[in-house]
Amino acid sequence: MNNTLDVIFLGSDNARHARLVEGLSHLGFNVRRCHDLVDVYDRFSRRPSPLVVLEAPLTDVHNAAVRLRAVDRSLGIVAIADFADSESRIRTLLCGADACLPPEVTGLELAAVLQALVRRAVGLDGMDPASDPQAAEEPSQEGWRLANKGWTLISPKGRTLGLTTGERDFLSRLVRAPDRKVSRDAFIADGADEADSGITRRRFVDVMISRLRRKAAANQMTLPIRAVHGWGYMFAADITLDLDYRVSAADGRSEGQEAWRGEAQDASAPA
Repeated sequence: MNNTLDVIFLGSDNARHARLVEGLSHLGFNVRRCHDLVDVYDRFSRRPSPLVVLEAPLTDVHNAAVRLRAVDRSLGIVAIADFADSESRIRTLLCGADACLPPEVTGLELAAVLQALVRRAVGLDGMDPASDPQAAEEPSQEGWRLANKGWTLISPKGRTLGLTTGERDFLSRLVRAPDRKVSRDAFIADGADEADSGITRRRFVDVMISRLRRKAAANQMTLPIRAVHGWGYMFAADITLDLDYRVSAADGRSEGQEAWRGEAQDASAPA
């Protein structure tokens, strides 16, 4: 679920497209092929991917880039099209694409661009603190903290992450659990019964945690959340609930409720 080499690839069902997909697969990418935008949106909602390649008419590329970028700001988007001029490439980049490539792009060049996007997303997580001036100035603390009445997660380096309603509830349960483990079946978000419509708790939590990991990575935080196979999740580090600590920021409840509704919609997408 958190595979940084997972790629959703929209393209024509022809020999050239097949060669690109085959080349990426040989280089270690896990490619999920799509032949229309509906398939792209469906696959992304059911299992978000950190990388998307869009080879389609520019109108479709622009629409998809805007929609996907709104869902995940850390997503790596590569557009493949017959760009007539620099203006069309600029418009595509402004719509949300990270790179614009011509139809004759080779598999190796496409792989190199995707690898660059992977480094952008995860490279900062492994950065040496001595090489990061901002990190050097941040106070160090023991373990993680859930502060601001549970609305803010604070890393050992002092970085903060605002939480949605579902994320706050999930992490609060982890903090309070004696062994910091929570099963999927035990997790019930506020209001889930009203919006459930057959959504399984398993998929709801999986979608939410996938987004939480990406949001944390974009903020240069590596979450120690580990999957317990066939059961649930655990927080594999020391974490405490700090009720006295306050972060000067908006409360975040309205944002959290909106995000929960988005997570529920994604989780309810047909499998």
